[in-house]
Amino acid sequence: MKRAFYTTVSALALLSAAPAFAGNNTSTVTQSGTNAVATVSQAGSNSTSAVTQAGDQNNANINQDGTQTGGSSTVSQTGNSNNALVTQADDASGANPYDVSNIDQGGNGNTATVSQTGGTAPGSTTWQNQSDIGQSGNNNNATVTQVDDTQHSTVSQTSNGNIANVSQGDPARVAYDSSWGNTSGVTQAGGGAHTANVSQTSGHNSSSIDQEGTSDTANVSQTGPTAIDYNNSTISQGGGSDLANVNQNGQSNTSGISQSTDSNIAYVDQVGNGNSSSVTQSSTFGGYSGPFPTNSAYASVQQIGDSNSSTVNQYGGSNWAVLSQGASGNSSLIDQGGNGTYANVSQSGSTNISEVHQTGYANNLNTSVGITQSGNNNTSYVSQTGGATVLNSWQGTVDVDQSGDLNDSTVNQGGLDNEVRIVESGNSNISDVLQGGDNNHALVTQSSDFNNSSVTQSGSNNVATVTQGM
Repeated sequence: MKRAFYTTVSALALLSAAPAFAGNNTSTVTQSGTNAVATVSQAGSNSTSAVTQAGDQNNANINQDGTQTGGSSTVSQTGNSNNALVTQADDASGANPYDVSNIDQGGNGNTATVSQTGGTAPGSTTWQNQSDIGQSGNNNNATVTQVDDTQHSTVSQTSNGNIANVSQGDPARVAYDSSWGNTSGVTQAGGGAHTANVSQTSGHNSSSIDQEGTSDTANVSQTGPTAIDYNNSTISQGGGSDLANVNQNGQSNTSGISQSTDSNIAYVDQVGNGNSSSVTQSSTFGGYSGPFPTNSAYASVQQIGDSNSSTVNQYGGSNWAVLSQGASGNSSLIDQGGNGTYANVSQSGSTNISEVHQTGYANNLNTSVGITQSGNNNTSYVSQTGGATVLNSWQGTVDVDQSGDLNDSTVNQGGLDNEVRIVESGNSNISDVLQGGDNNHALVTQSSDFNNSSVTQSGSNNVATVTQGM
């Protein structure tokens, strides 16, 4: 097994420990001051290195090549603008080889880079590779690269302007082990432009990103199949103008996104069987001020595969949810509360279910088509309550287009000046419309056999038009 760890830390002096072959090597370096360089090179089994640097603009370079149980490296740096580079490799000639890297940096402008490479067959009771990076201060940068085996990576960054990039798995699935069991955790805190990018390939990878502050960005990409392929992604963001992108391709993938304050954007793209997506967005902005989705929450979920499920919760300000589901057994739940609220749902396949709840004023389900269902046994339920419109001539607008067999649509609207447009084509469709208040419009068009329409309106100046069998 070959393993490589790369980490960047600044150091104050230069120390070189000559390689030791096939021995129980140990190296300890302690430096205080400015512009010091520490270089440690170890070859053989059971190597251990500890570097401690205090001061500014220090550099630490650790190179370990362990052949039996691997090497262990610890770097601790305090001060500003320090750099650490750690390289660890293991050729898997012994039992349970492992490499461990721990980097702790305190101060501003620090950089850490870790690269790990392994190829051992699964089943070891230990972490084959493990990397832990802790950074405190502004403008920190951490990059971790791990390939195959049961790698583990944690990155903790506090303060502003932090960037973390983590890549786990593949090249090219290390002789089909196949790149499995990786875990990544990134924590970024403070006010500033944090960025976290995590790419995991195959296996039962998991990713967790926690960001607090303004203008945070998180991107997670997980792929399969196989070796088991139950990837998991969790993103939590607090602050304005957050952006989260999740792309999962494989079996049984799950995605959870939580965003708070204003102007949050979430994109979820899942391809495969059994995927699930949950998006929760909350904002404090008081009302709509176009163009949409300015000062709003925007969630876009695309699922392609069997048994997918999507839940979107948006509260406050101007909210917009767009969902596309393909294949069989999909389900969608959208719950929105706020001003200038939009929802657009497109489902294709069998046994799809769509449920939308909207409260506030200027609630809209897309001014042209809100819900499109094609396939068998689809069900749509829409509930709207609200007041005066800001966006168009109707307070609440619902458009439902269902094509296929046994579709069912229910729309419940409360308030004034609401409009429902339902088009159903296919056999045994059912439509129910309930409108309370004045000046409501209901337009229902059903074609083909055994369609059933029910419209109930209470109030004055309401209009209902039902066309069947045309």
